[in-house]
Amino acid sequence: MVGYTSDALKVVLVNPPSPPEFRVSRGLMGGFGMAVNPELLYPPIELAHVAGALLEDGHDVAIIDGDALGVDLDGALARVKAEAPALVVLDSSSTSLDQDLELAGRVREATGALTGMLGSQVTFTPDEIFSGGRIDFVVRGEPEHTVQEVAARAARGEALDGTPGITRRSEDGEVVHEEERAKISDLDALPLPARQLLNNAAYRFPGVDGAITTVKSSRGCPLNCSFCGYTLAQGLRFRFRSPAHVLRELEDLYFNHGIRHVVFRDPIFTTRKDRVADICDGIVAAGMTELEWQCETAVKTLDRELLEKMARAGCKHISLGVESGNDEIQKKHCGNKLSDLDKAHEVFRACRDVGIETRAFCMIGFPEETPAMADETLALVDSLDPDQVQFCAVTAYPGTPLHEMLRGTREFDYASMTGFQALEGNEHMSAAAIEAKIREGYRRFYRRPKRVFRELRDPRRLAGRLARYMTLFRRRAAV
Repeated sequence: MVGYTSDALKVVLVNPPSPPEFRVSRGLMGGFGMAVNPELLYPPIELAHVAGALLEDGHDVAIIDGDALGVDLDGALARVKAEAPALVVLDSSSTSLDQDLELAGRVREATGALTGMLGSQVTFTPDEIFSGGRIDFVVRGEPEHTVQEVAARAARGEALDGTPGITRRSEDGEVVHEEERAKISDLDALPLPARQLLNNAAYRFPGVDGAITTVKSSRGCPLNCSFCGYTLAQGLRFRFRSPAHVLRELEDLYFNHGIRHVVFRDPIFTTRKDRVADICDGIVAAGMTELEWQCETAVKTLDRELLEKMARAGCKHISLGVESGNDEIQKKHCGNKLSDLDKAHEVFRACRDVGIETRAFCMIGFPEETPAMADETLALVDSLDPDQVQFCAVTAYPGTPLHEMLRGTREFDYASMTGFQALEGNEHMSAAAIEAKIREGYRRFYRRPKRVFRELRDPRRLAGRLARYMTLFRRRAAV
């Protein structure tokens, strides 16, 4: 573990309230965030990881989660002021950036604290964040070690000059990008996230009874999809925590915090099948018989034997990246996740056989996509027959290969990066046509007779999905 010896500092980590139009989950889309079902509330696990590192260095740390507290900007500001912090670090997302910056500026003015922001949006557009003098620094990339060093320097009364992994404004007003900080190679050396600083009972997932939490058991993804923010934040190299370290966290949340529902937030959870098998064996051996969990992964990293083991260990749901039913788009933009359609059908069948629900992640609006190509995606979803489906508008988040491909040809409105709004059309479909195709996809999927029958068996979950659908295309009002 990298440790920074310093005097204790009062540090407040802030997950700002969501905009009034919709709930934002800032950890999704590789830290760019997206609009989500209003019934979904994930813990700010990135901040909990940072808090764990700061606590290990002896600092006095508080986490203020605006959504879990049910407060607006004024309420969040009052909570921060009450802590009398010397250092404040706020999380951010693309679609809530204006509001996040407003809160940061008000915090900085009211407390005089050294104020920074983290998240993928500010990592890849740091120059734009400093207008208005609302923050002192941006944390770029993985935050744990960078925030540790910032806190240590602040506690010693030192300037931030030369701190790897930050962008700052110099005294003469110049924006200075300090050198990159290397990715954390030994994830087992990190302390567990500081869940004791969270109100764990507040976090929930639609259709799940009881509190939920999230776990990041690995970082990085080798698939390098053109639209994906995870590779930006975490890199292309797959870095993983050992099964023993993951089980230590699961046992902590299960036996110490009483949490029974876990969402693994790894980009491709089953990249190493042997590691997942060992985690499953450990769950069973530790007697965590009531643990229920879900994950995200790719078809190509699953097989029936592993799925059977996962089901025995409490896996109830898997979200699978389908993205597109068009072969050209799969190869160019989607890491060729579905190179073997027979295997894809077998994986979805195997999930049904072992009792694991599935969700297909799909995207509409790639640069060269025609309506006919989009229809291939809708047809593929029909044939795979997942339990749920999610259609997103292709979004060129800053720093992604897709953004680099389109830069200079389009204007990017960060407030519209909800994950569902089409920012602009392409040469074949307008933005309105892309959003219409997404609506068509949902109608086509959920109106099938067998799907209607399944949905009516759980009216509460159906109501939650309808509530989410009603918020998908809401536009942000200017702050």
